[in-house]
Amino acid sequence: MKYIFVIISSIILVFSLNEITPKFCINCKFFKNNFMTDSIYGKCYLFPKTEINTNYLITGIEKYIDYQHCSTVRKFDDMCGKEGKKYISKLSENENFKV
Repeated sequence: MKYIFVIISSIILVFSLNEITPKFCINCKFFKNNFMTDSIYGKCYLFPKTEINTNYLITGIEKYIDYQHCSTVRKFDDMCGKEGKKYISKLSENENFKV
């Protein structure tokens, strides 16, 4: 009887710990980081910036898509917010391709 209680309480503990774990941008599918910069300056490919490309006359590149920094995206609730509403784990993407 004692062992059944221990097993059930450990199962409950394991499932509750999964919900407590914060959603870090670095583990998200949409997180992109330049290899030359620190992870703090990572960008979220889910939220492109909506600016007019003013560098066209300088660079000649018409379409330059830049993305919001993860720190900006996590500040606003209509984007991803503190909870990480749009977070998708990189691990869930790789689980589909297991052989």
